[in-house]
Amino acid sequence: MNRISKFQFTALLLITDLFSLCCFGSVSLGTLWGILAAAAVQYLAAMCFAVQGGALKKWAQVFFLVYAVFSGGALFVSLWRTRSVVYIPYEASHGIWGSLMTAGLIALVCLYASSTGIRLVARAAVIAAAMALLSLSVDLVSAVFNAEWSNVSLPEKRGLLSEIMRGFGLSGSLGSMAVWLDSVKGDKSKALTAYFGAKAAAAAAVMLTVLPVVGGIMELTDFPVITAAQLSQPFEAQRIDSLFMVVFSVLAIFSVTLQVMTGAYLLGELIPRFQRWRSLTVIALVIGAAFIINGRELLTARACAAAAALLIAPVGAKKSAAKGSG
Repeated sequence: MNRISKFQFTALLLITDLFSLCCFGSVSLGTLWGILAAAAVQYLAAMCFAVQGGALKKWAQVFFLVYAVFSGGALFVSLWRTRSVVYIPYEASHGIWGSLMTAGLIALVCLYASSTGIRLVARAAVIAAAMALLSLSVDLVSAVFNAEWSNVSLPEKRGLLSEIMRGFGLSGSLGSMAVWLDSVKGDKSKALTAYFGAKAAAAAAVMLTVLPVVGGIMELTDFPVITAAQLSQPFEAQRIDSLFMVVFSVLAIFSVTLQVMTGAYLLGELIPRFQRWRSLTVIALVIGAAFIINGRELLTARACAAAAALLIAPVGAKKSAAKGSG
C-alpha cells in the first residue's frame, strides 16, 4: 500500500464531507451542533480503531467494500438531486439519459484516477480541498459584512437527536478512513485529529455562512449551501456562481473517486487474482447502486451505515498490526 501524509489523508476525507454539506437540505444552528456532536462521537470511535493498528480482517473488508459501493451510489444520487440548482451541461437531456451521461463522465474520470494510485490522488486532493476552503472563506467573509446575522437564531424545526443523525449521515468517508488509515505515515492518531478538527471547523464555517445569507428564505430553497454560494457576491464585477460550479464539480468527482478507489483496493485484497477489472467493476456497482437507491430517503440508511462502520472498524482490525502502529 502506498504511503500518504496526514494532510493528504485529511484532504481526501474532508472533500467528501464538504460535498455532502453542499447537498444538505434545510439547516439551522441546531444542525451545526448535531454535526459537531456526531463528529465528536466518530472521533472517539476512530481513535479506538487507530489503537488497534489500522489493518482490517477479511470479513471487515467485505463490509467496507459494500459500504464503499453504497456511499458512492449515495454521492451519485446527491449530485443528480442538485442538478436543478447547479448548472450541468446536459440541461436539454433530462431524466435517465442526463443521469447516465453524468454517471458516464464521472466514471471515466474515476477510472483514470483510480489507475494512478492513492498517492497521486491524495496529492491532488490537497489542491482540491484548498480550492474548496478558499471559496468557502470568500463566501464567509462576504457573509460577515453583508448578511443578516439575526437569521442565525431562527427557530429550529428538528431536535438535537435528529440533527446528530444527520451529522452521522454526512459522514460517507468513514469507510475510506478505516481502509486508508493504515497507509498514513507517522502517528495515525494525529492524522485522525487533523481530519476531525478540519471537519468540525469546515462545518462551522459553512453553517455560519449559510444561516446569515439564506436563513430568511430557508423554506424556499432545497439546497441552502448552494443557494448561499449563489447569493453571496463579494466582488462587484464578478459573480461567484462560476467559481462555485467548478469547486462543486471537483468535490463531486473526488468524492466518488475516493469510494471507487476504496472499493477497488478492497476487491483486490479479497480476490488477489482479480486485479485488471476491479476499478471498472466497482464503478459499475456504484452506478447500479445509485439507480437502485435514487428517489429514496437515505438519511436513516446513511446514518446507520456510518454507525455500523464505526463499530466494525475497531472490532475488525487485525490485532497483530497494533504492535506496529504509529
